[in-house]
Amino acid sequence: MIYESCPALGENKFLCSLRGFFRSVWYQALVVLLMVVSNVFALELPVFYLYLLLGLAAILFSEDTLPLVPIFLCAYMTIAPENNPATHVDTTVFKDPAFQAQFIAILAVAVVALAARLVYSVAFSPAKSERRGSPALSLGFLALGISYVLGGLFSPYYSFKTALFGLVEIASLCVLYYYFYYTVDFKRTEKDYLLRFFLILGFGIILETVRLYFLPGVMTPEGVDRGKLTTGWGMYNNIGCIVAMCIPASFYYASTKKNGWRFTLLGCLTFLGVILTQSRGSILFGGIVFIACYVFVIIRSKGRERLFHLIVAGAIILIAMALFAVFFEKVMKLFASMIRFDSNGRDKIWEDGLKQFAEHPLFGVGFYECGAFRWGSLPSDAFLPPRYHNTYLQLLASGGLVALICYGFHRYQTVRLLMKRRSRENIFLAFIVLVLILTSFTDCHFFNFGPGLLYSVILVFIERIPIEDSRTSFAAQKDLRE
Repeated sequence: MIYESCPALGENKFLCSLRGFFRSVWYQALVVLLMVVSNVFALELPVFYLYLLLGLAAILFSEDTLPLVPIFLCAYMTIAPENNPATHVDTTVFKDPAFQAQFIAILAVAVVALAARLVYSVAFSPAKSERRGSPALSLGFLALGISYVLGGLFSPYYSFKTALFGLVEIASLCVLYYYFYYTVDFKRTEKDYLLRFFLILGFGIILETVRLYFLPGVMTPEGVDRGKLTTGWGMYNNIGCIVAMCIPASFYYASTKKNGWRFTLLGCLTFLGVILTQSRGSILFGGIVFIACYVFVIIRSKGRERLFHLIVAGAIILIAMALFAVFFEKVMKLFASMIRFDSNGRDKIWEDGLKQFAEHPLFGVGFYECGAFRWGSLPSDAFLPPRYHNTYLQLLASGGLVALICYGFHRYQTVRLLMKRRSRENIFLAFIVLVLILTSFTDCHFFNFGPGLLYSVILVFIERIPIEDSRTSFAAQKDLRE
């Protein structure tokens, strides 16, 4: 705000350097590093203070709120396993009064600063005219939000609590979409900014995953107990989903950079990170998108670049086969708790969901009648309800046909937006969204708040980042590689 209000400050060398840092890869890496440090060493409160200072500096001195993107997307993944409110109910720092007071104070300052920046950007910024207009996905979000709030209407289970949860659900999907739509100057934003962030984020989450293997009870005489692979913000399925969502970022750079095979290797390492999470759904659907990205890169590359991508693929396959053959028993022991052919109770949940939909087909039964197992030690009256581990059954059971139709309209709008704004960057951002959609066939990710935040930011970047004609863009990138 100060930068735009006092143009003379634009020549200040320190402020110029600060603004450059805020838009750099080093700043993104710093935010991810702080996330990992907080998670590994249980330093949530110091990191929250640092995030607040970085955010305030960005709000005051940056051209826009772009530096807030990494903070928003990393903040919820800072919680250490020892402080998980669901599994360490009595020992988590979130129950400590001193921690609670400081945490609330941090949130209050952040909310006031964010609101002030939004008001300034919309009403007083010299660039406000460039940020006007109606976001393209508004009708879909409005319809979906209404269906969430009305979920369970005309059933015995409709209540203020289920309506409130529906409101929070839709907020997680669209609040950041609207906030950054009106506060980020996307004309100044590098077109690969978000993909670069996801590339770094993936390896940050992998470091958090590796640390989990050193927690008490994870390594047992029978092998790894994947049920103990639980960090402070989720269990192995939640972790696997986020790492899988980071796979396409590496392949974007593999398709646009000279010697892109190095980024192909990074993509393979990211997929290895997904395997380490031992989330079967993430491995299956992340693997499908991994192969799709790899095929896209090979098709779009030419000559020596294509040969190197193929060599990497062949080498990875041969190394994997050799390791599996030599260390077969150790591999089977490592993944013993994962390698079993069952639905982990999902078939019963899905059957119940269909019955509930059949009983109340129009608006469903709301969000609190799912008979699913409640993960962790959350009390039965916790705000976060058990869910159906499938997006479409969740929609049908919780919101009925109305919710499913509204979701279909929202999905139609997102696909239409992608088709109208097709570019290489948006294609790979769409691959990230595809991971979320596919993994949500067997899990709750689309109805978890954290992935919802990532989803909302991806959509606003797809909509707002300036694009070139796709054919011109692809041709220019091919010339650059050659």
